[in-house]
Amino acid sequence: MTISYTTHLICAPDLPEAAEVLVFHVKPGQFVGSDTLLMTLLAADQEWPVHAPDDGQIGSLMVEHGDFVNSNDLLLLMEIAEKPSAFALLDFDAEDTSAAHTIVAAPPPITEPVPAAGQLAVSSAAATLAARLGVDLNRLSTETLIDEDAVLEFARQELLTLGKIRKLLA
Repeated sequence: MTISYTTHLICAPDLPEAAEVLVFHVKPGQFVGSDTLLMTLLAADQEWPVHAPDDGQIGSLMVEHGDFVNSNDLLLLMEIAEKPSAFALLDFDAEDTSAAHTIVAAPPPITEPVPAAGQLAVSSAAATLAARLGVDLNRLSTETLIDEDAVLEFARQELLTLGKIRKLLA
């Protein structure tokens, strides 16, 4: 059985104002447990801890020591093993009237998984690109995996819209 990993975007908590990245408690490539302290932010003379949501491996740090971040800004990427899941189907003959039926494991779904409400499916490269371009991934379609092409297309459309607005204001 192979283990699948999902890249999780670890973002800043709700902050009262811009926060400074004060301390990194982890390094890229490091394996951490659930609720491990990843970094500490400083805002309004108060320390704001950022913890790991689950066991996993630190991917990329998206900010540097001393950077200022706002609420929900992308801080780092983390690879987290997906929990195994399965469901069972009843396998029986329609003519069979006995109470005994065999339970067999169902094959995995063939369709691409759809993120749960409020979650984004983003490739690591797309998350990095979005952070560099300042693109808010929440504004992209969440129906499919967000990849680099989707981020670039969204940025192009935003620039075209901005150009049209500037022409109207000129």
